[in-house]
Amino acid sequence: MKALKTLFIALAAALLLTGCSKEYYVPSTPMIKYDYDVRSSQWQLYGDCYCATLDVPGITRSVVNNGNVQVSRCYPGDNNGVDVWTPLPMMRVEVAEAAGGGDYFYTTYIDYEWTVGTVNIFVTMSDLYTGDVPADMSFRVFITEQ
Repeated sequence: MKALKTLFIALAAALLLTGCSKEYYVPSTPMIKYDYDVRSSQWQLYGDCYCATLDVPGITRSVVNNGNVQVSRCYPGDNNGVDVWTPLPMMRVEVAEAAGGGDYFYTTYIDYEWTVGTVNIFVTMSDLYTGDVPADMSFRVFITEQ
């Protein structure tokens, strides 16, 4: 009886795990790639963060209804000259020199939102200090559509 009960629970769990997911294979999904350089002067103060708006003509109403947009940030070449791409959203620990000497640590969070024709990129510091405008950054926008 105990073995039958265990088998029933295992079968129910397997059905629940397989019944909740849907997998779609999309052959030859077209992808468009755009590269952008955001200069320090382009960041606009937006509440407690900074925002830059990218014009992305490839984001159409059809992409909004049937596709996806992903954004990555580029960290320029390391010692070997190879760029490092980090997908958004991302968080990094930063260090700055304190006014009275020593260092203080904070995090920088970068995320984005998108709609027809635009991507807004947000940079937020965990201390919510908005005195320093973000540096120049490079981004890559990927658009996929069914």
